[in-house]
Amino acid sequence: MDFRTASEADDTVVARHYLSIWESYGTPREHFYEDAEARVVAFLRQGRESWKSGVFLAIEDGRAVGSAACQIQIAPYAEVIKPAHRQFGYIWSVYVDPAFRQRGIARQLVERCVAHLRSIGCTKAVLHSSDAGEQLYTSLGFERAKEMRLPL
Repeated sequence: MDFRTASEADDTVVARHYLSIWESYGTPREHFYEDAEARVVAFLRQGRESWKSGVFLAIEDGRAVGSAACQIQIAPYAEVIKPAHRQFGYIWSVYVDPAFRQRGIARQLVERCVAHLRSIGCTKAVLHSSDAGEQLYTSLGFERAKEMRLPL
């Protein structure tokens, strides 16, 4: 298994992986925008330009079997603390093809994301976990955090 940083040429593969995650949650295809893949590709490109993103691939026999992305987290509120003291990074789209799971691939992808976030000055890494990923993330030192939600 090889791991490498993804380039723009890999963005469609990463986009397909991201959409596969939503499908695995049971999201009906009709809930997606018609141009969902193009939207993800545009987001990845904007991330490289604006949010110091890092995107990583796991390659087996020339095929991308896993991917993960990370970037500076953009706060939905006014930031009042200097980035040197509070600069969150966000890890998203951690995906491994079902045939390649339970081999440590997700762990290596997340470790690359954490290293990237450290290298760009992030003080904390944040992610949202599926039930299946929770054990991996806690074993890497992530802590459970409260998030309150209200269906509207």
